[in-house]
Amino acid sequence: MPGFSGTVSGGPATVRAFDQLAQDVANLGPQHERIARARLSGVAARTPVRSGQLAGSWDATATDTGGAIVSPLDYAGVIEYGSSDRGITAAAMVARTLEADTAAILAEYEQAIRDRAKARGFRVV
Repeated sequence: MPGFSGTVSGGPATVRAFDQLAQDVANLGPQHERIARARLSGVAARTPVRSGQLAGSWDATATDTGGAIVSPLDYAGVIEYGSSDRGITAAAMVARTLEADTAAILAEYEQAIRDRAKARGFRVV
């Protein structure tokens, strides 16, 4: 699992169980999408509105290793990040939503990891 290291002591079954749990946690695709999707209303609410097209265009997607909040509109990035060339100040609606929801996002990931551990037979306290 990227970014994870540790020492496991115990019999071969214990080592296998930890290896399997590490593989499970490395593939949280469904949780990534669910967590990203749960932020869409916050992003839409923080999106500056002229026509409403951008606010209604946000969607969530995910891979095994991360989630993303995306828009198919070409100008979404300019509104999010700003453009000094065009005199557009960053609205940072995605970044502000993620910042506001950090505690909830971490709690959701912690629960997903706990659920995976329980499914592997670990006692989770």
